[in-house]
Amino acid sequence: MNPKGVTLKDVWTDIPPVRHWKFKSKNRTANALSTKILDRVIEMSTRPYDIVLDPFGGSGTTFVVCESKERHWIGIEIDYGKEIIERLETDQIRSHENHDYVED
Repeated sequence: MNPKGVTLKDVWTDIPPVRHWKFKSKNRTANALSTKILDRVIEMSTRPYDIVLDPFGGSGTTFVVCESKERHWIGIEIDYGKEIIERLETDQIRSHENHDYVED
């Protein structure tokens, strides 16, 4: 056993699966992913002030998480620019508390 805690598995059972569009709100045009998934991925793969590239910006969840985690980001999206700006300008997105540990 790792003395710093349980080793992270490659299957995350604490995050609900992304559902098909027909199970999501009709008021949301872009497919918003869970901030918990992106929070974990960004924490594991980058350090503060690193640059994250998201070539498929979608609803901007990656950008919002990067902002909250002090990462710089470059995003590309051709359809949902207005929705991304709205998400970045509001408080509706909150990061999950993350206790994952990444060894150096």
